Amino acid sequence: MFRVLTTALVVVWVGAADAAPKRKVKIITEPAGATVYIGATEDGPACEPTPCAIEVPVGETSIVIDLKDHQRLYENVVVGKRGKVPDAKFALTPALGTIVIDGPAGASVTVDDIDQGKAPTRVEVPAEGHHVVVILKGKTLYDDYVEVAAGAEVAVEPKKVATGGGEGGEAGGEGGEGGEGGEGGEAGEGGEGGEGGEAGKGGEGRIRDQATVPTPRDRYVSLSVLVDIGFRAFAYGDAAGTAIESGSFDEAGQVLVGPVIELWPGSMAGIRFLRGLSLLVRYQYGLNKQKVTAAGLMNDTNTFWQSTEVSLRHRWTFAQRITAELGGGYARDQYQFEGFPTDVARVPDVDYKAFRLGARISLLLPFEKGLVEPFLTFENRVIQSGGLLATKFDEARPSGFRASAGVAARFGKITARVEAAAIQYSWELVADPMSTTQASSASDAIRAIGFSVGYEY
Repeated sequence: MFRVLTTALVVVWVGAADAAPKRKVKIITEPAGATVYIGATEDGPACEPTPCAIEVPVGETSIVIDLKDHQRLYENVVVGKRGKVPDAKFALTPALGTIVIDGPAGASVTVDDIDQGKAPTRVEVPAEGHHVVVILKGKTLYDDYVEVAAGAEVAVEPKKVATGGGEGGEAGGEGGEGGEGGEGGEAGEGGEGGEGGEAGKGGEGRIRDQATVPTPRDRYVSLSVLVDIGFRAFAYGDAAGTAIESGSFDEAGQVLVGPVIELWPGSMAGIRFLRGLSLLVRYQYGLNKQKVTAAGLMNDTNTFWQSTEVSLRHRWTFAQRITAELGGGYARDQYQFEGFPTDVARVPDVDYKAFRLGARISLLLPFEKGLVEPFLTFENRVIQSGGLLATKFDEARPSGFRASAGVAARFGKITARVEAAAIQYSWELVADPMSTTQASSASDAIRAIGFSVGYEY
């Protein structure tokens, strides 16, 4: 009996709690566009973007307000039982920090590839990692990533040189680019030693070290969507056989779409000399299967394209203007067909599985709002398998290469690219005397125009 009464009381109490009156309150933030949570963020958004209204019980309720590049706000709203519910207004504090570059005077400063004028300068930035470059008279004095916390100031001090301990001496001659702290320079009689050079004779020189900055980082991950529009021209050399196999075979306007993910494991692990190392994974699927109309096909036959790549690459940057990249990995290009096996056997159905080894060069052209990067690529492909086409001959030895030219661009964390590519596969063939196709060679040329847009962190 006691248990029954206890259970009844609990049910009545919970029902009363659930039946507690609720009222709507409008949340207004400055700036607008924030997300509002009731209680905790784990419960999911209550409304977004601000200004928006939430429904809360009468009395005091805890809320959380979140907006990108602003400090998260924890507040309470109080709603009375009667009368008009006033709007709840909140001012959000930007989650910004400051990068301070005191000198040398006149040096050019860029942050995230955006020109920030001349040193000395102060640059207000969102609280996250930023790429800072300081250049004076063509020499790069500082090139690194710094992590900026909300409300903090990060002092970036470029490389400094040794200064002499005496008085009245003249500056030493200009030394090599390395002059980090004037290391190896002789003590001088007076005056400051030249950049990277020797100080004058006499008193002992003083060496100033590069300033300590927060742990640097480079890019961690990039995610983009790639669209390729492809054109194919296949032809047997000196072939004699069925009508479709003895001539050329063309496909036009094939559309491949898919994601490209690139990771920088060296940056993630904090290994400085591996900051240019990246792992790229690409997958693309054909959107527009096209019907094949050719003599000799007895049933409906459609095209089927697909492409996959997994590559490891390393990139080096020289003088902040030129990059060189080497990479290798696995690539698979499928130019295939769907239909009855007897029909598919009559068309050039290939599945190229290859090891790729390539190189890329580019030129870095920063501008006010970002970076433009024209580039050239070339890669050799060692074919391990050619698919169905190879089974139609006693011997089939395919080989291939890919070349491209294009322009990449970066606007903050947003990336974009346009590229024209040419992929060429060649076949050396030894035909079966009983085969309907008697050919000693074949060429498979694919031309493509590609576009991509993505986000980089």
